[in-house]
Amino acid sequence: MNWKTSALLVGALLLAGTNYLATAGGDKGAPMDKKKLQGAWSMTKENETMRMTIEGDKFKLEFKGKSASGTFKIDPAKTPKTMDLMITKGSDEETKKYEGKTAKAIYEFDGAKFKWLANEPGKDERPEAFPKEGERAKGLYIIFEREKK
Repeated sequence: MNWKTSALLVGALLLAGTNYLATAGGDKGAPMDKKKLQGAWSMTKENETMRMTIEGDKFKLEFKGKSASGTFKIDPAKTPKTMDLMITKGSDEETKKYEGKTAKAIYEFDGAKFKWLANEPGKDERPEAFPKEGERAKGLYIIFEREKK
C-alpha cells in the first residue's frame, strides 16, 4: 500500500471516528442542560403567573393556585430536545388525576428563556415542534424566564 492510500485510509478512519464520537452517548449534553434548568422559572400573562421550579431531577409546576410535582428526564441529543415529566403529586382534584402519568414535552433554551411545550400527562404523543409565529400550540406552550434571585 503506498503512502497516499494509507493517508486516505487514516483520514477516512479519523472522520468516521469523529462522527461516531459526536453521535455516541446520546445524552452527553444532559448534565449541561440539566444544570442550566436548575432554579425557578416563571411566565406572567394577563395577571396570571405560571412558575416551574427545578431542583436536581425534581420539578414543581404552579399555576392558578394549583400545583403538580414529580421527577423529570431530558434527552438533549434529540431534535427537538425532549423532556418527560412524571407527575407524582397533585395539589387538588384536577391535578391529582395526573398522578402516575407522564407528560411528554419538548424544550429549548433561547438566551435567558426556557421554551417548553408539553402534551397532557398520560398522552402517548410528544409534540414534534414549537408553533410558528401566529400558529396555535398543540399542547401547553410556555416561554419561561429565569426568576431573579
